[in-house]
Amino acid sequence: MKKGGWRKALIFICLILVLVPGCSGSLPDIIGTEEEIPEEENSFGVEPHTKEDGSRYRLALVDLDEYLPSARQFFYIVQGLEEYGWIAEGSLPVTIEEIEKTEMAIDVIYDKLVEADLGEYVEFAEGGMHYIAYEDEKKVAKELKERAGKDIDLIIASGTGAGQFVKGLELPIPMVDYGATDPVASGIIDSATEGSGNPNIWAQVESSVPLRQMKYYYSVKPFKKLGMIIYGDEIISGVPDIMKAAREVGFSVVKYNIPEQPRETEEELEAYYKMVKQRFEYMAMDDIDAFFFTLDLVNDPDRLPEMFEPLYEKNIPIYCLDDKNNVYNGALMIIAAFDEENVGRFVADAVTKILSGEEAGSLPCVYTSAPYICLNYDVARKIDYPLSFEFLAACDEIYTERKSDEQ
Repeated sequence: MKKGGWRKALIFICLILVLVPGCSGSLPDIIGTEEEIPEEENSFGVEPHTKEDGSRYRLALVDLDEYLPSARQFFYIVQGLEEYGWIAEGSLPVTIEEIEKTEMAIDVIYDKLVEADLGEYVEFAEGGMHYIAYEDEKKVAKELKERAGKDIDLIIASGTGAGQFVKGLELPIPMVDYGATDPVASGIIDSATEGSGNPNIWAQVESSVPLRQMKYYYSVKPFKKLGMIIYGDEIISGVPDIMKAAREVGFSVVKYNIPEQPRETEEELEAYYKMVKQRFEYMAMDDIDAFFFTLDLVNDPDRLPEMFEPLYEKNIPIYCLDDKNNVYNGALMIIAAFDEENVGRFVADAVTKILSGEEAGSLPCVYTSAPYICLNYDVARKIDYPLSFEFLAACDEIYTERKSDEQ
């Protein structure tokens, strides 16, 4: 367990015992904590080595679009490769602080890695970064098929869409996917515990995050009717897990779906956000007492306050599935069952083992993070959200003013 993990777990247990009515000795599996790994099994990071001909392994990257959490996680994977010795110490051309301060996109990080001298074992292929939302998928597919096994040895995919796309190419090289909401349900891998079903495919699995999140949010302040606005694929937004939580815990769900549509031009964006704002206004009239903010609905943080205002006028708390930046910009809270730094090490470990000859589809893929709680204190006060001492003590971060442009 990482430093301080036992203390955090103890606070978390105390929080649940205090806040869940009737809770006694047994603690439900709400979020989970990192598991202790016996020393003899803790073999993270294979000894670095070059290819048989003495050249460096070349990596490529496929993502859907620009998304800051994806960029942060990619950095931690690369940092994990540095910790394991596959990238020369001190050679990373960017820091996590720079990424967060400038909201640096993942393609910018990738280009910096291409230009950097990372040592003798690993490099990133020039022109090997692709956004499939912005590029012609047929051209990307053709290029990756031509380069796979020649000047690209492994592909890192970010998220559900990118993982599905790369898997569908049936390339002769391995792919590791991180950040997919549910890699099994979305068909990237066949099973989280019994092998991926494809010798060249590995995907990082954070088991049932939306399910565990929803049980936690409910335990802090029970609600009867949860509201959601879903853009595109329900699996990516964790809807199956949320519906399961509703059945198990006993609340109902009001759900509006918005199909995928063009959002490229200013005109398209304005029309889209006008529609989303209208959905929030409708949601505020639906007698909900909690709202779950999912992925890809509002990608412009400056628009969040006006979207959230109809709900806050009725003191409806807004919880997040992903990205604590949404809390900085107006959501009430995120309980993130996703430890970016240690997940980065976990994915990097898989990369080193695959490059060392282990079959991608046979490697363990489940990682259970310790919980991370981020609260917007100003919003809590605004909507009269109950804040006990035990809950505040369990928070990892309490945000007290809207994120400034300088942060």
